[in-house]
Amino acid sequence: MAVWLLLLLLLLAAVALLLLRRARLRRGVPQPLGRTLFNLTTGDIVQHEGRDWVVEDRLLYDDDGFQWLEYLLRDGSEGRWLSVCEDDWLEVSWLEDVPAAELEGLTADFPEHLRCRGQLYHLRETGRASVTAAARVMNQRLTGCRYGDYEGADGRVLSLERWEEGADPGPPELSLGLRIDPAAPLLLPGDGRSVYR
Repeated sequence: MAVWLLLLLLLLAAVALLLLRRARLRRGVPQPLGRTLFNLTTGDIVQHEGRDWVVEDRLLYDDDGFQWLEYLLRDGSEGRWLSVCEDDWLEVSWLEDVPAAELEGLTADFPEHLRCRGQLYHLRETGRASVTAAARVMNQRLTGCRYGDYEGADGRVLSLERWEEGADPGPPELSLGLRIDPAAPLLLPGDGRSVYR
């Protein structure tokens, strides 16, 4: 008899928990989201290489339906880009801006080979993408860019972007970095506010 009473109490407790959960969902109480490489927002923290980087913006690139993300990260006066591309494999890169003047071999828009800081890079792909920014108050829909992605030895990557702004868009934007293990950065939720604006 005591066993049946205990089972009845456990059943009632399970039903009560289920009803409480349904009521919470109906009220629209937000469930806490874990951070992934696909849902970082302004103010979130990316811990990598012993430093805390704050997400300042999220750029969504779209090349005829193929999309990837780039997050602008800041730690004090330094900035980095966390690039997330899901194709056959999840490719994550950690990049920093470099002056285009450091490029050697820029004889065409996107030549087959480039040299930068003593390293040789080979063209992997080029294209044109529209770009949408998430955290900007103004200019959220950027004009778009033509891009060239290059690979070097030992996981090195080079990104070359030519923004489509007017008749003379100026020099290309250059970012250098490395492919990293997608599990390497620790992703922490922030408060949704920019630290540097």
